[in-house]
Amino acid sequence: MRIKLIGCLSTKNEVVEMGVSSAVDCEFLEFSLHAFPDQLHKELQRRINASQDYDMIILTYGRCSHAVEGLVSVTVPLVLPKAHDCISLLLGSDLRRQELSKDNPAVYYFSQGWLEYGRDPYAEYLEYVDKYGEDDAQYLIQTLYGTYQEAVFIRTNCEAKKLEQYRQRVRQIAGFFGWKVSEIVGNLALLNAVTTRKRHPDVIRVAPGTPIVLEEENSYAD
Repeated sequence: MRIKLIGCLSTKNEVVEMGVSSAVDCEFLEFSLHAFPDQLHKELQRRINASQDYDMIILTYGRCSHAVEGLVSVTVPLVLPKAHDCISLLLGSDLRRQELSKDNPAVYYFSQGWLEYGRDPYAEYLEYVDKYGEDDAQYLIQTLYGTYQEAVFIRTNCEAKKLEQYRQRVRQIAGFFGWKVSEIVGNLALLNAVTTRKRHPDVIRVAPGTPIVLEEENSYAD
């Protein structure tokens, strides 16, 4: 069986570190596409269309601002997680994220992928300073991130040296914003189930020719 995995750089490290079968060809899309759901949708559809010579296509994308809604694979079945986004995927489920949010909804989550490939809030602030000057940059960054109170790093499987680098980066960002810092152990069971095609209550299988249909905020139509 030939399998194509189309994923986001936000979970690339975890997918690689878990180990992927030699039968799986992996392709990871730019992190920046998350900011443009329509473009992400079009790019995912383009990659799916180009992968119709495979026996199965795996998507390691969640809802991601409805970017996966309406995607269709004409002749090849799709497999994807039932998750709001990559944060839920790295925490193990939407339910776990919801439970954590009950204790503190004002949390900004960080992961390996967000720190390595993404655009973190402090980097965003520096871009605004260059473009608009200090005063406007402060106003914009407070408008976007002023309600957050805590930076939480999702710790997954990575080597000790890199782990400390990630922690230092989170402390630097949190220090700028005046956020508290904490760490939580991730849960890769759902991500592993998706990449290995195992049966799991939050793994969705979509038949060829059937568009992905979103039912409600934190679930897919099965």
